[in-house]
Amino acid sequence: MNDFFLATNRSIMVNDIEVRQIQMKNFDTWVPHAEVLKNFIKDRDYSDDILTDLFASHALQVISTIACVVDITKESLLKTAVNEQEFKQLLKTVLNVNHAYFKYEKPKRGSKKAAQSSESTWFDSFQYLISAGHRHEDIMNMTYGAFEQYLKSAQKDHKNKLQYLSSVIRSAQHANSKEFKKFFDDLKE
Repeated sequence: MNDFFLATNRSIMVNDIEVRQIQMKNFDTWVPHAEVLKNFIKDRDYSDDILTDLFASHALQVISTIACVVDITKESLLKTAVNEQEFKQLLKTVLNVNHAYFKYEKPKRGSKKAAQSSESTWFDSFQYLISAGHRHEDIMNMTYGAFEQYLKSAQKDHKNKLQYLSSVIRSAQHANSKEFKKFFDDLKE
């Protein structure tokens, strides 16, 4: 799915069933079920064989994950599951629409970033976005994919600002007072 699909919170229709992106406000009900699917699939594709094995191994989690992003009951989903091809198409669509969550990234072991990320909480991520100008209510209504992309963008913007500030500090350190005043005045314009 492309950036605009994520940012506009679009959905896809499959056999008269609307498949939505998971929103951050529903993330806590999604994760316990979806994490099982994510770990099962890992970096494999969404082939029919893998989806068949997934459903055979984790039927409850598959149904519960799908139920979080469609407007039909679990009972209706079970009726849909009778038609294997139709159900696989629905499951594949749920995985594709929510690919931002299901893409598997191997954990980075022993790296400094891995140690730092284990100390972070969701509140840290929310605060980071809030400090970048987002509002709590807006974040909660974001899809997971949009949340992830906004977070990456805010981190990139923060790094760019740090690079810029480092350049300014370096220039100030090596400039005489007249050159620095001119440089500083140019920044005001």
